[in-house]
Amino acid sequence: MSFRVLYDANAVFGALLRSILVRVGQHQVEFHLRVFLTDEILDEMLTAVSDKYPDFTADQGASLKVAMINAIPDCLLTEFAHAMDKAEISDPKDKHVLAAAIHGRVQVIVTDDQDFDTSSLDPHSIESQNPDDFLTDLFDLNEAAMKQIVGEEASARGETVDAVVDLLEQRGLIRFAQHLRR
Repeated sequence: MSFRVLYDANAVFGALLRSILVRVGQHQVEFHLRVFLTDEILDEMLTAVSDKYPDFTADQGASLKVAMINAIPDCLLTEFAHAMDKAEISDPKDKHVLAAAIHGRVQVIVTDDQDFDTSSLDPHSIESQNPDDFLTDLFDLNEAAMKQIVGEEASARGETVDAVVDLLEQRGLIRFAQHLRR
């Protein structure tokens, strides 16, 4: 049985973390995971990227979205509108994320958003986990696979593994970076 996770838009906003999380999705079998996204989450992420980087074009966004969907097998959750009534959360903009998680029987939402608190998630047996904790837990579960993922990322960037680990730490993935350095 697979552990079901949903990536929130803020978890896949930054290029490095997005790439690592997509690679986790590509290796999900090794972690006994089932990784999910939604069109709405991807659109939210693309809006945030284009707001921060004005040179980021709509074509680049469309290509990135397709690449992410194609990279993670069967990741797209759809038809979760029926769960919107069950999704009670303080920020109405996050309602679609919780509804998708409810519909997808997700156990963890990977997010830095504090609106996903226990009062919103407990009734649905869902937890939120920040990306640093999520990746650290995966490292503890399968150290070899996580090191392979970081090695793949380093290779794709033309960097050393140590340089990528330094970047992860600079991006706030401190515990994960410490585990990689052990």
